[in-house]
Formats: sequence, C-alpha cells, structure tokens
Amino acid sequence: MKSVKKNILIINGSLGGATGNTSVLIETAKKYLSVHGANIDILHLEENEDDLKTKLTWAHGFIFTSGTYWDSWGSPMQKFLETTTQYEASDLFLYKPASVMISMHSVGGKGVLSRLQGVLNTMGLNIPPMSGFVYSLATHIALTINESQKDFNDDFWSLEDIEIVIHNLMTATQHKHDFKSWPVDSKDPQRRWL
Repeated sequence: MKSVKKNILIINGSLGGATGNTSVLIETAKKYLSVHGANIDILHLEENEDDLKTKLTWAHGFIFTSGTYWDSWGSPMQKFLETTTQYEASDLFLYKPASVMISMHSVGGKGVLSRLQGVLNTMGLNIPPMSGFVYSLATHIALTINESQKDFNDDFWSLEDIEIVIHNLMTATQHKHDFKSWPVDSKDPQRRWL
C-alpha cells in the first residue's frame, strides 16, 4: 500500500512574521518535514490570512508557532484563534494533529506553550506526545557557549529536538481514530448572550 504524502500547515502567529526569531524554528521544522516527504505551506498571520478555510481544509496536520509577548502568544495568533472559533470541533480541526513551537527572549514561553496546547485541544485538535517546544535566547546562549558543562545541555531544548516534534506530528497523521464531538454553536459564536 502506497503511503500518502501529508499536508502540513505551519501557522506563524509571531509579530516578526517571516523574518523574526520564530522563523528560524520554522526553517528547522521544514528541514525535518521534508525528510518525511510532507507537503508544506506556511501561513504568516502577521502578513496574510487569505483563504484561511481552504488552507485549514488542505492540512492533515498543523504546526502552530509564535513568539512570547508579555507571557502570551502574538496578537496575530490571538486574532486567528478568535476567527477560527467558528470551526471548533469541525472537520477542519477535529483530531488533526498539532504541534506547537514557541520562541521567547527569556521567560514565559513554557506557559504560552501549555496554554496554546490546551486551547488547540479544546478546539478539537490532537496534541501528540512530545510535540511542544520552547526555544529561548537564554537556552541558545547556554548551548553555544557552555562547552565546559556540556553534560547539562541535555536538559535544554535544542533546535535538533524539533526533529522529535516533527516525527511525532507525522506519526500522528498516519493514525485514524473515531472521535466524537459535543454540540458546538458554530452558527454565530459572537452573538450576544447577555
């Protein structure tokens, strides 16, 4: 039986768009995705949200990326989450696997990772094991200048760890599950209720 190439949509919710720190994580992910033979599309939310429904339909899996801004994800990601609330528990999201990669200057990224994984799971996406990643300036410095205590470097996420994130994401795209969803008000999620 021939394996079907999987479509992976990388959604960049960082304010830096295609040129910020998060773009380095995306380029690293693309390298590992190509090893798996994935079709890749990148949506830089800061620059473009055209044809969103078509892109979400096309994807078999997602990689959500953002920088960390005042202990939260970027405003483009927030707008995306609000816009796509109407697709909660729909075929656009339900059980499609999603990985999350966060960049940060010094603090707050792990909280952003955990919260975003929670939101995505509630929208219906599947979060595979070991599919979240945070990379910081502090980690980057520690990994590049701390040769004398390299034994401790395994406790830091490194850019090479993105390979594991991608492997687990691609593995999750191969499995078929029969999940069900609770009823969701998708007709008008913004209507006034009070």
